[in-house]
Amino acid sequence: MGIIILLLVQNLVFGLYIAYRIYVSFFKKYNVILIMGIILVINNIFLITRVLNKYAGITAPDWIIFCAHIIFGISVYVLLLFLITDVLRIIANIIKKPFISFKLQGLIVISLSLLIFIYGYINSHYTNITEYNVVLNKEVTKPFRIAAVSDIHIGADMSPKRLLKEVEIINNQNPDIILLAGDMIDNNVNDFTEEHIKAFNNLKAPLGVYAVYGNHEYYSGSFDEVFSLFTKAGFNTLVDNVTYINDYNFYILGRDSLRHTNSNGSERKQIEEFSALIEDKSKPLIILDHVPKGLTDGKKINADIQISGHTHDGQFFPVNLIVRHLNVLSHGIINDNGFYYIVSSGLGLWGPPMRVGTKSEIVIINVSGK
Repeated sequence: MGIIILLLVQNLVFGLYIAYRIYVSFFKKYNVILIMGIILVINNIFLITRVLNKYAGITAPDWIIFCAHIIFGISVYVLLLFLITDVLRIIANIIKKPFISFKLQGLIVISLSLLIFIYGYINSHYTNITEYNVVLNKEVTKPFRIAAVSDIHIGADMSPKRLLKEVEIINNQNPDIILLAGDMIDNNVNDFTEEHIKAFNNLKAPLGVYAVYGNHEYYSGSFDEVFSLFTKAGFNTLVDNVTYINDYNFYILGRDSLRHTNSNGSERKQIEEFSALIEDKSKPLIILDHVPKGLTDGKKINADIQISGHTHDGQFFPVNLIVRHLNVLSHGIINDNGFYYIVSSGLGLWGPPMRVGTKSEIVIINVSGK
């Protein structure tokens, strides 16, 4: 509840600033309270729909949610560009130089914000293939190829048609195994339709498809609802447990989302508790963990690879700069003496349907041994 209040205050302050600047630029001859009130509501429609869904059980139609996401994305750059141009106006006034009119300033800000959003939207729908070659310190019976995907966020922007296109891209990489690192659903299990399930059923990998829960799986519905959908989609779901891949002789440890409890209602297990489940510790071990919290856990149990997502690499500028500062790794790979720590920027989106300064990706990992 505290976070919601903080967001409301933050959005009120920024929203009032945006509303006032738009009013001054275009609507000065109209009633200030009426115009600013309308702009404030429109600017905060994203937060309004989220609050109504969470606390009143009211789910807005997909098209309203999608429009709310677009407004949210555009408003970020409206705020940023108004702040920049207002600082330039202040500097011009100090040095007694003429500056552009408020109307022209508003037109420039809105136009640039729209152009940035259009670029970000197009960029977010271009799927990049990021490929890593990793050589483990352990024996690898047969080299294998992983397709790792995180943060699909099935919702208003991830239609069955787009998902099927992404599935085809994954299949074209000819992976031996597919690992899904959480946040398959965005905000509501009802968005995970039969059409989405059919699209996922087209995934092809001889060693199967394995998935873990992300934080949004818990936001979207009950544990059992999500598990049932994952099963129908053809996922082998791992929630704080370990599986062994025969023939290729490696383990996968699927961890529960760090922000939530596991299926038994207890806190998620400590990493050391999994040692007993790994019978042959000379075999390669891959950790699938939605939230990337650093290299410590993996190294404690002599894991070889960790695959995470969650960060979206910040998704859009300038948030990406903050996310990169807050995480050991917000996107990419670290090789720490043979422990490969990999964070995907994700395939789908949360909130604004755009990527600026980041990319949507499918990660391919070619695994071999020394």
